[in-house]
Amino acid sequence: MSGDPAPAAGPGRAGPPGRRRTLKVVLAVAVVLAGFRLLSSGVSALTGPPSPSRGALFGSWSGPSAPPLARSVPLRVKVPSVGIDAPLIRLGLDADGAVAVPPTSVPTEAGWFIGNPTPGERGAAVIVGHVDTEYGRAVFYPLGNVQPGALVVVDRADKKHAQFRVNSVEVVDKGRFPAQRVYGSGDDSDGAQLRLITCGGAFDGKHYADNLVVYAQLVGVSD
Repeated sequence: MSGDPAPAAGPGRAGPPGRRRTLKVVLAVAVVLAGFRLLSSGVSALTGPPSPSRGALFGSWSGPSAPPLARSVPLRVKVPSVGIDAPLIRLGLDADGAVAVPPTSVPTEAGWFIGNPTPGERGAAVIVGHVDTEYGRAVFYPLGNVQPGALVVVDRADKKHAQFRVNSVEVVDKGRFPAQRVYGSGDDSDGAQLRLITCGGAFDGKHYADNLVVYAQLVGVSD
């Protein structure tokens, strides 16, 4: 894993608008590839992780958003309603140009993609976690139980706790991954957003067919 990329490498930073849009699309594809690579432990479809049905957005929640925060490294992600409380590591790109994933040897860790805004910054922050590994259930195993309106808290290095509310949950076919919708808003007018991504859907013995995506927006901050 590497440190933060140069400023021009992240969406929402200074630079020509066309360049930012192109970069968002390129990195969105990388997120799709990361989804393909989330490993699984052989859990059958009958005993696999909770997951809504594939298709339209599952539920919706809307409410007032909070102003974006300055950049600060995220340290921990919490989703109290489903018992997720995990440390965050940095994820860059792997040798194939895809977003790297957390090591399967530490299934309790999730990772944040350093090429995007940090959680709480303007734009779409991305956190990726395994649903299971060869060691069994992993950090995002219960993510499919998250309901719209649920609280997501990200602890940051600046001692602030960014508070998000889940707008919606979606299960998408990996072969038809809606990169632009998942990765970002297309511009910077929608404030600070968060995406939590893992695997879901049917399991064929080696891979899950879908990606589970949780969309959330910043609603507050506490010290």
